[in-house]
Amino acid sequence: MRALKFAGILLLFVCFSTGLSAQVDEKLKEDIRNTGYVHSPLPLDYSKAFETFAIKKKVLESVTLCSMEELEKWSHKGIGTMYLTNDRSKDGQHSLRLAAPTTVSQFLDWGIGLGTSMASYEVGGKNWEDYNRLHFWIYPTCEGARSIYLNLYIENDGEIKVPDRYGREGFHEINLLNNQWNECFLEMTELPRDKVTKLSFAIEVFGRERTMGDSLLFDIDNVKLQQIEDPEVVSGWMPGKDRIIFSTTGYRTESSKTAITNVQHPNGTFCLKDYTTGNIVYEGTVQNEKTPIGQFQTVDFTPFSTEGRYTLKVGNVETLPFYIHRDVWDDSAWRVLNFMFVERCGYPVPEKHGVCHTDLNGEHKGQIFTVNGGWHDAADMSQQTLQTGEIAFAILEAANRAKEKGNIDLHLRLKEEALWGIDYILKTRFGDGYRVQTWGTNLWTDGFIGTMDDAGRRRVRVHNRAFENFVFAGIEAYASMSIEKDLMLKEYLQKVAEEDFAFAMERFNEYGYAELHGAGGGGDHAAMASQSQYMANVSFAASLLYQLTGKQYYADMASAFIDYTLECQRTDPLKDKDKIKGFFYRDLNKRSIVHYTHQSRDQVFMQALTALCRTQPHHKDYNRWAEAIRLHGDYLKKIMQYVKPYGMMPSGVYHVDEVKDSLNFYQIQVGIRYGAEKDYKEQLEHGFKLDKEHYLRIFPVWFSFKGNAAVHLATGKSAALCGKFLEDKELLNIAEQQLFWIVGKNPFGQSLIWGEGSNYMQQYTALPGETVGEIPVGMQSRFNEDTPYWPQFNTATYKEVWGSSACKWFSLIAEF
Repeated sequence: MRALKFAGILLLFVCFSTGLSAQVDEKLKEDIRNTGYVHSPLPLDYSKAFETFAIKKKVLESVTLCSMEELEKWSHKGIGTMYLTNDRSKDGQHSLRLAAPTTVSQFLDWGIGLGTSMASYEVGGKNWEDYNRLHFWIYPTCEGARSIYLNLYIENDGEIKVPDRYGREGFHEINLLNNQWNECFLEMTELPRDKVTKLSFAIEVFGRERTMGDSLLFDIDNVKLQQIEDPEVVSGWMPGKDRIIFSTTGYRTESSKTAITNVQHPNGTFCLKDYTTGNIVYEGTVQNEKTPIGQFQTVDFTPFSTEGRYTLKVGNVETLPFYIHRDVWDDSAWRVLNFMFVERCGYPVPEKHGVCHTDLNGEHKGQIFTVNGGWHDAADMSQQTLQTGEIAFAILEAANRAKEKGNIDLHLRLKEEALWGIDYILKTRFGDGYRVQTWGTNLWTDGFIGTMDDAGRRRVRVHNRAFENFVFAGIEAYASMSIEKDLMLKEYLQKVAEEDFAFAMERFNEYGYAELHGAGGGGDHAAMASQSQYMANVSFAASLLYQLTGKQYYADMASAFIDYTLECQRTDPLKDKDKIKGFFYRDLNKRSIVHYTHQSRDQVFMQALTALCRTQPHHKDYNRWAEAIRLHGDYLKKIMQYVKPYGMMPSGVYHVDEVKDSLNFYQIQVGIRYGAEKDYKEQLEHGFKLDKEHYLRIFPVWFSFKGNAAVHLATGKSAALCGKFLEDKELLNIAEQQLFWIVGKNPFGQSLIWGEGSNYMQQYTALPGETVGEIPVGMQSRFNEDTPYWPQFNTATYKEVWGSSACKWFSLIAEF
């Protein structure tokens, strides 16, 4: 018995001392260990990248557009210069050199960042419709630069103008490797190109990071127009020919395991194969499925649950390998954690950047302060304190879930990263209700306080606004409950959580909801919040404080504030065939329904309601809260029927007159403040008409800023919370489908997280550079249509890497 007991202790010691025992991907396990458990970036794996696969497509025709042997038809605009060089070439004697300084002494009136150096080739209105790909070579020589990219622009003056009025079409960022020839291509499957007037290459000047030299040089050569075989399908719901659409990461053992195919299959069957042995482990029949968005072929292998690595085969088409594993999402946590580590501000991230933004500053009560820290919110290196706080909260959720599952290594590293964010929200509060809120920079700053790159509009914003203080109070309370060893920090977080809630209540009692849009509050993304969401945020924060402190005051506040939110829920059915109800209006006027565009806090309604039920199970309103959860869960299940066999959560129900509620309507739109009536009507009509007054849109109604990863992931979190509370497997499956969509179960078969799964594409990374785990703003819709649109063109916002999307990813995988 003593020997057996000793053996058990030894086994336990081995499990915890060897580390990373819960990893699914063995190569990732090795990479994590080699980074010191991600204290330096994970290595980039190009072997499963879209560009690696797509460059091999068969070329049917190729013509030289410009050989770079003369400068006729070329012109230069902006800072820097352009000239022919014979230092190197891929074809002929010369290449075109585009040059720019790494920094300038003042902002220019034209370009992005400090300015732009642009070389343009006059195409002359030629029709390029016989060609579907541009092919060219670029050799960057950028001393000390760790993020290398060059922009490409195409202009069209034909039937459809490029760029469009929102600047969404024809822009492409090319991520490059320094000091070598890069073979580059751009598929332009659906780009309007009937009258192409100009092709441009551009350097964006973003300042000098610590290791950088004085100049940025790019040699460009051998630009060709090509016709290739099997160009990518970039819009619509139907997969390309001979494609199997699946979760490229894989599936949990308990998951609903389905895929979509567009493959000829003479015998009407599919098989699942063990990737290691090649043996067939499961067979089934390909099903025909007609849904509101089309007719599809689907396969279902849900009954198979043996852990391992597998491929799917239909006809003669076989997928890349994927995993079936109970903890299949844990690997993605490490990769997205890697992205957030790289996004740290004010920290020397190895291989990426030194301590940055040391000179950003603001003023409070006549005193100047400097501030950096937390995480940059996107590729442009800006910062939103609210977003850093929400990311910290989501990472803590994932950390606590990892601990529940016994994945201690992941738990500890996630908690460490979360505390980096928690430290920032503490250092940016002044203890009187005021705190640093946002700063926008899109620069590497020079480190000197008072120079142009940290003055004027780039100075950090400081204000006292109740909404943020309510949210931060909840984050601080949750962080306090999540900390075990640092008792002083744990106690301090409780103290400031209660203080911030009190500051928020004082201001709310004076100004009410209106303080979000005035009364010295400022704008920012928080201003998108509806009144119903605002009240839900207060309730959720109060419930977390009640859970932390046990004080009845917070319980009373939680139950009181949710009343407004519940009054905003639609409880009587629409006059549609499904009798849809259960969604929320923005306010008691019930003129506008709650929607989100590129950011989202849709999950807070169910966070607030499930927290109330969990913390106050004997409250007189418990049944009312539970019924609201059930109503919303039913709503989510009904609207999901419109996107089958895909699993991306629809944006939701819209009323035909919402655009007339201008205060609410333009509040959630970025980059547009008027004149949306015609486009709004057209976008609704591309959706599904439910009754005389309501439509259902799969993608949001949106204009300038597009990308919906955070949107459907946040609603997926709502589905998971509803599913767990109601013990409803269908809702839990809906929640997980949001993850599947992101990693490849979308019409284009691409993983939207670089390095996760397979077939991941370059993204708009700008200053941090290509990074494992980066996740973009998300899929966009095609113009005013309601169909997915995912061209290779790589630009903001939809392909810009974004902390908000990572935040929602962490929060949702914490439910599995």
